[in-house]
Amino acid sequence: MTVEQAKNADFWRGLNPGLQICGVSASSPQLADANTDAANAATDLFATTDFSALSDRFWDEGYFLLHDILPAELLARLRAAIEQLIASGLPPAMIYLYDEAWQVFSALRPLLTHFLGEKIALLPHFWAWHVDPRDGGRGWPPHRDYQGESAIGDDMLISLSLWVPLSDATPENGCMYVLPRSFERWYDSPVTKPQDVVLQDVRALPAGPGAVMGWRQDVYHWGSRASRHASSPRISLSLEFQNAAFDPLGDPLLDLETPPSFDERLLLIAGQFEKYRHMQNMDDETLAWCQAILKG
Repeated sequence: MTVEQAKNADFWRGLNPGLQICGVSASSPQLADANTDAANAATDLFATTDFSALSDRFWDEGYFLLHDILPAELLARLRAAIEQLIASGLPPAMIYLYDEAWQVFSALRPLLTHFLGEKIALLPHFWAWHVDPRDGGRGWPPHRDYQGESAIGDDMLISLSLWVPLSDATPENGCMYVLPRSFERWYDSPVTKPQDVVLQDVRALPAGPGAVMGWRQDVYHWGSRASRHASSPRISLSLEFQNAAFDPLGDPLLDLETPPSFDERLLLIAGQFEKYRHMQNMDDETLAWCQAILKG
């Protein structure tokens, strides 16, 4: 892919004609209405969610996992689009050029407002994974998303990470693992390296399409390595949020209701490659065109 192609929205529309970029689709002019219906359906599902129990576990262990929240049809199209990116030799993070990747998280507003309040901002921190068992794929190594203060006491959250599987995420193909805060708080000192973790305290979090997982940004977590015997890749998305009443934790803060323009998305994606090159293996060609885009 050339820099000129990367800057051409029609190139990306042609690659995945069933998705939209800034409200325009190569093949489905009615897609916007369908996505609005999907978002409404996801919101309706929260009517059965026990937010009190969810909060109790979140403040105790630092994370939550909800199953069967997001609409399967929307997730299936995003998964197929990432598979098309991979087949074309392109990074899965380019999925954020498409409206639907942002709409997944917009549909989760009831969950976000429960934990962060009404003033929600998107942090310019996001990624997409295609963990392939055929080439020893793995998720990101053990880390915390933010090294600073993620909450005030046990009742006011500053920032939150959300993680959405587009395929089954299992121990075989690299699901998420966490060190619950309920265990770490009894350690003599906070974990700073994997060797500090008592292995029996580690919790695997398998999940399937439709699920959403969230954690405080100070929770220690990672994605495992996929077994070559796994039957399918682990495909997933993540995006980070903050309570906008606090000082910005990233620049620029983004609006949940108004995703960035195409040009802004491209710049943001290029910035993610620079930001996360220490977490993810990246080829020189990808880094070169990302740097070219950032330089304008």
